[in-house]
Amino acid sequence: ANGSKISLDDAEYGLLASEGNTVITKTENGEIVYEKNAIEKNKGISNHALTNTIQTPKGGKYQVRLPDGSKVWLNSASTLSYPTAFTGTERKVKLKGEAYFEIASNKKIPFRVESDGQIVEVLGTHFNINSYDDEDFTKTTLLEGSVKVILNSNSDLLGKTRMLKPGEQSLTNASQSGIRIENADTEKAVAWKNGYFKFKNTPIQQIMREVERWYDVELVYEGKMPTDEFTGYISN
Repeated sequence: ANGSKISLDDAEYGLLASEGNTVITKTENGEIVYEKNAIEKNKGISNHALTNTIQTPKGGKYQVRLPDGSKVWLNSASTLSYPTAFTGTERKVKLKGEAYFEIASNKKIPFRVESDGQIVEVLGTHFNINSYDDEDFTKTTLLEGSVKVILNSNSDLLGKTRMLKPGEQSLTNASQSGIRIENADTEKAVAWKNGYFKFKNTPIQQIMREVERWYDVELVYEGKMPTDEFTGYISN
């Protein structure tokens, strides 16, 4: 929150920082953990709404455990901003890129993820959001529980709010009115989290966008673009 930056790959295990009465530690498996400081919590230290941001470069991914116990896996070239402590009537974070969420249940305080053009609201569930700038749609895929997808727009659009069931995926973008719902390949949606690429009838351009992000390379196309589609499952 004070503007300082920490290289998580280079940081040693243990305490990274302390903000308000929240301590931030790095575990031996590389996870970043936010939790209340047991020593300081009774000293009346105020937990102001301090914002932290975790950012992964191309080719990197990281896992963070938020102050409420929710877990987030952040894919390459992605950014997640969140408070060091959740206070008030909501737990809200902002995402650019892609992340997989396992949300700690709290029926009184909903968890909200703001991404490009939409807000996803949950009480406790497992889901994936793909919201890269170079993709045609923001895709929200539900694996477990239920989520509400809300278009982040001031206009009163038909279909502005939709509920997802497990196994469904929503697609939103600025040029499309409303929210499109499709049956999802959930294994494909979270393959990146498990260390794989999975493609099914996928154009080469879409495959190469993932290759660019994962290996930090720039692709240049020459000649006529092929119309072939590719299917496969392979370790990244």
